[in-house]
Amino acid sequence: MYEVNNSLYKNIADTVLLHTVSHLTIPFDSKWQRVGINLSGGADSALLTYLLCSLIQRYNLNTKVDVITYQRCWETRPWQGHISMQVFNKLKDLFPYIIENRYTTYIPPELEHGVIGPVINGRSGDQIIVGSFNKFAAWEYKLDAVYNATSKNPDDLREDRMPNRDKDAEDGQLADLWFYSGKVNATFVHPFRFVKKDWIVAQYYIHNIMDLYETTRSCEGDINHHDVIKDACGHFKDYSAGMHIPECNQCWWCEERAWANNRVQQVIKEINEF
Repeated sequence: MYEVNNSLYKNIADTVLLHTVSHLTIPFDSKWQRVGINLSGGADSALLTYLLCSLIQRYNLNTKVDVITYQRCWETRPWQGHISMQVFNKLKDLFPYIIENRYTTYIPPELEHGVIGPVINGRSGDQIIVGSFNKFAAWEYKLDAVYNATSKNPDDLREDRMPNRDKDAEDGQLADLWFYSGKVNATFVHPFRFVKKDWIVAQYYIHNIMDLYETTRSCEGDINHHDVIKDACGHFKDYSAGMHIPECNQCWWCEERAWANNRVQQVIKEINEF
């Protein structure tokens, strides 16, 4: 399980810890003093933040973690900011001496994948902004590394998925997972690049952090396109922090999460038997 993925790390520095979680390698350089991580309100980034902080705690490292959050879809999904803060607070409570700063930036709704689709080399406007801001943040906030939890698409799950998440580990190289930029003196790490969401959701069960999982939200249903959501909150001015907003159960992200939830017990069995 994940042999091909893990083998891509074979040529990185000796100081890098190759930490194994359910057969997946998650690399971390023990020399790093401060790392950043993209933390949204979703399950992938929340799990990666948890695993990184657990790794730092386990090896008694002095590394601090800063969170980078992208404010997005403020008119059509105004609850996203509140949910991301709730996720941050839960992780901060778990690791109060490891997690420090939370930096936020903005993605224009007009540049979201769901609005304009891929624009450059299969990447949407929001993906380009994330990649660019991560480089800026690494330099501005003196981060030794920035982690991103983007995962792999399930096979053949709808045609409106992001095509750059289809790549298999067999077609990958180290730079897909681990890339050092001399320009900003930082390493960019994507350990879930070839990992599907069923493995990610399984970790919440294995590590007994279902409360954290249930705080996350994957749904990208919005006020303009989903009646069940519009009935709950018809305008961004109507939203107040903590309002219950039902999931649309129609968007790609809802379907991916449902697919992963249905696969959890099978994946746990595979992990235990491997």
